[in-house]
Amino acid sequence: MQLCPCGFANNDDAMSCAACGAMLDAGSSDQTGPAPSSSLLLENLCTGETIRIPSPGGVLGRAGDFAPDSFSPRVSGVHAVVSTSDGGAWTIEHTGRNASSVERGGVWSVLRAGAPQPLFGGETLKLADMVFRIQLDGERPPAHGASDYAPQSVPQSAPADPSCPSSTKSDAASAWSVRCPVCGTEHAAAGPEARISTCSLCKDPLDARQIARVAPRPVPTV
Repeated sequence: MQLCPCGFANNDDAMSCAACGAMLDAGSSDQTGPAPSSSLLLENLCTGETIRIPSPGGVLGRAGDFAPDSFSPRVSGVHAVVSTSDGGAWTIEHTGRNASSVERGGVWSVLRAGAPQPLFGGETLKLADMVFRIQLDGERPPAHGASDYAPQSVPQSAPADPSCPSSTKSDAASAWSVRCPVCGTEHAAAGPEARISTCSLCKDPLDARQIARVAPRPVPTV
């Protein structure tokens, strides 16, 4: 068995992950999970605030076990649960109303209730309209733009945090994006007149009609 970082167990002879398409290391069949860590760090990519989660973990959200006042109103009271295995490996499971997703190496995976995913450190985590960098105890967080785990730019359809100052600037704009009014995910747009009809995270037909009415906004280049 080859365990992909997205959490999907592939056959021993698989060259790429059947779930997310990521290339697999031929020598990864003996891998059983992430390296043990005594605590998990969530760095808010908007404010720089870091939330430390000691083993064995607990609830993330506005009614959670760790810095509940740090989460936005769009984050559920019990939005996600992080926990450790007997060997100290971390996992995360979605439990909230608004969407959660994790990015590894440029690939976003939607978190779902009843399907915990492993955390290796270096991932980007999106809880509703908030974006965090995941760091295992003892690691140094990668610099912005210096790692495959850095937040993706808007043309690559990566989620963005609308509360960040950089998300509301309108100067020197050369790109356009549409923000999903349901979950906050950013989608690249061809121009100011473009529209999108679906969101990669929101599948309900009622959501699609609401999304189609949202006009693009200018995105400043960095």
